[in-house]
Amino acid sequence: MDQFVRDRGDAREDSAPRALRRVSRARDADEHALNLSQWDQRYDQLSAGAFEGEVMELWLPKSQIFVERANRQLRQSCAAWKDSVWFGIPAAEDGMMWMGSKPLAADAVCVRDGGVEFDLLTAPDFDLYGIVVDRPAFASHLEETARLDLDRVLQQRDVISLVPARKHRLCAALSNILLDAEAAGDDPALLQARVFDVLVEVLQQGKASAPVARRCVSARQQIVSRIRSQVLASPGEAPSIPDLCRDLHVSRRTLQNSVEEVTGQSPLSFIRSLRLNEVRRALKQDHRSAISAVAYSWGFTHLSQFAKDYRQLFGELPSEARQEH
Repeated sequence: MDQFVRDRGDAREDSAPRALRRVSRARDADEHALNLSQWDQRYDQLSAGAFEGEVMELWLPKSQIFVERANRQLRQSCAAWKDSVWFGIPAAEDGMMWMGSKPLAADAVCVRDGGVEFDLLTAPDFDLYGIVVDRPAFASHLEETARLDLDRVLQQRDVISLVPARKHRLCAALSNILLDAEAAGDDPALLQARVFDVLVEVLQQGKASAPVARRCVSARQQIVSRIRSQVLASPGEAPSIPDLCRDLHVSRRTLQNSVEEVTGQSPLSFIRSLRLNEVRRALKQDHRSAISAVAYSWGFTHLSQFAKDYRQLFGELPSEARQEH
């Protein structure tokens, strides 16, 4: 990992250009988050079952291309490297993934500046193509080849809509670039040019996604984010539904509908999933404290029920989390 990152850093600073490709697999959501190099990420597993994830990534002189796959629904807090632009291409049906307060349609291509955190709620079983480009280099390419200003093009376009056929061709083009890099059949500079050209087409052919018509969508996402903040702020005791309704100034029905629409879970299940993810992180980081002590610190006072809930969500017992390391 360290050698890979050092090599990647050299490539971005215009040393001898080369393509750097690797595939990483994980059986834990946090480990999966760390396998995408040079990103600042934190993942919570929300859907139940043993986790399996894979990241295939390629570093070129001025860009990072990757395919991320996982078999469980995740809540991702993400930030790409600074002075970059991220283009994310989720393979999911309408409404199965969210970016912030926006449900993503099947034709969506997401765009975010690097160095700025954003949230993704993934589908329960998802593939996500990603392209991260050096902002100054791509802006220069866009100006030279298409006479377009990157800042102006991206203004208020955090989601771009591509017709299905064009989005399919985009994913196929990225797959071919990854395959050509594996076969070492193309010079990295040529692969880099292909990546930039693909993105130019996306910006020329794509349209700004229509704004979400219902204002309540954003409000419901905000309710879910505030619930998460309150859960993390009071680890020793999970907030009750009446407490959340009072603190968030919403009715029980609004709370229920918001969490179910955004996460697909009931409020109690969502809160329990967040707390169990924190226990799992603590168990992997702290090998000295007793499992019971870690569970108690996150408000799980009935240890037999805790072990049952933990196994249901992660597909293993709490003790197995430590055996993996």
